[in-house]
Amino acid sequence: MIIKDIFCKIFGVGNKDLSLALEENRNAGSRAAVIFVHGFSGDVGTTWASFLTNFLNDHRLNDWDVYSAGYPTNLSIDLPIWTSDPDIRVCAVGLTTKLRLAPLDSYQAIVLVAHSMGGLVVQRAILDSEELRNRLRHVLLYGTPSAGVLKASLVARIKRQASDMCAGSTFITQLREDWQNTIGERPLFSFTAIAGETDAFVPASSSIDPFPNSQQAVVPGNHLGIVRPDSTDHYSYELFYKTLTDSRGAFSAVESARLAVEHNEFNHAIELLLPGADGLDADAIVTLALALESVGRNEDAIEVIEKWNDAHERRSLDPIGVLAGRLKRRWMTSRQEQDFDRALELYNEGLECAEASKDHSQAYYHAINVAFLRLLSEAGDGPPTTEVKEMARRALGHVDAAHENHWTCATKGEAHLMLGNLEVAVDAYRGARGLAKDLRQCDSMHMQAVTVALRVFGEDGAKQIDEVFGLS
Repeated sequence: MIIKDIFCKIFGVGNKDLSLALEENRNAGSRAAVIFVHGFSGDVGTTWASFLTNFLNDHRLNDWDVYSAGYPTNLSIDLPIWTSDPDIRVCAVGLTTKLRLAPLDSYQAIVLVAHSMGGLVVQRAILDSEELRNRLRHVLLYGTPSAGVLKASLVARIKRQASDMCAGSTFITQLREDWQNTIGERPLFSFTAIAGETDAFVPASSSIDPFPNSQQAVVPGNHLGIVRPDSTDHYSYELFYKTLTDSRGAFSAVESARLAVEHNEFNHAIELLLPGADGLDADAIVTLALALESVGRNEDAIEVIEKWNDAHERRSLDPIGVLAGRLKRRWMTSRQEQDFDRALELYNEGLECAEASKDHSQAYYHAINVAFLRLLSEAGDGPPTTEVKEMARRALGHVDAAHENHWTCATKGEAHLMLGNLEVAVDAYRGARGLAKDLRQCDSMHMQAVTVALRVFGEDGAKQIDEVFGLS
């Protein structure tokens, strides 16, 4: 059962079965409509909630009617096997059927925006319906496993949709072959595949690599965060807006650099960003630092962030921590030993510096991440080692000396998970969630918390963490 919960964190927002056919968000009699499609185990009400709030309040886009399309998907084990939910092809037929019926049949221009597995549903629907292709204007796929994912094999034997998503499955193989033969590299509609910079579950090799560079984009955020913009200035939403208004134009240097980093073209990213480093935003400066780090220019990577910090008075953007965090997430995706080693080295270095300067906030941050990396690198599913527990206690010592906020509470929760104190950890995470200021902070806390809880306590621990964050 643990694998079911892991998969829920990867591809959806909860273990639900909300297959409402169509939700009307705005119908003002326009001739054009945007239709949002959720992913595996998602639903029409929650997956795109943040995105829709920004969209419906964005008066620049009042000319577009807005809908959310659903299909049956949940994580309940199918008994008999493969009898609960339809396969992705059937879901695609359901989508094309909705588009042929009122109220969607009246729209002359259609935009499809999909998340995760929903993007596979959309691609199959496009391939199977010439009528849909003739009405399409734009397609945006956020975090879609277009080349499949290895993690889907965890529940492939008990879930038909998961089986379809497996890398190398009959469905994925046929989808890619049909797309190349029918759509090719120059579709009649605009098409953008979007990867999250810190998406640890659907890597860029699956979400964007199957398509030409001109159809790729990379935005900051993890698998869920990329469809939860907190404002219209969020990169995910800005890309969506520019697509709808046909004003996206050529890639900016920052967009091109993000793509270059995803393709391991680090020197190209450095050429694009380093000359204008002083004018970059926080996300872009981290992208530049990661590129420098990846070509062995470790000191330069730290220096560009320190200079940016001084110029922008952003002392909260810790150069060692942000680089270690990016390398940690990359290691969780690719399992490259050099990323693990360098992230661990940076976290240990940061811990020593923080303790020397009595900076307890930085110290507990680095200490808990050292413990996290050590825990995840251990073989087997036994209890945490003495080394992990000692580092967790070290983090708690600095938490007690720091000013309380959502991160101190989350660190306390994570440390107590490692120490085997589930009840104390759950109480600490309740406090962390209550103090968190936005959804992205909750996402970050929840993802690491549930990873540790699954590792130490299994399904029961993960469920209790889910309940704290409203994902029971």
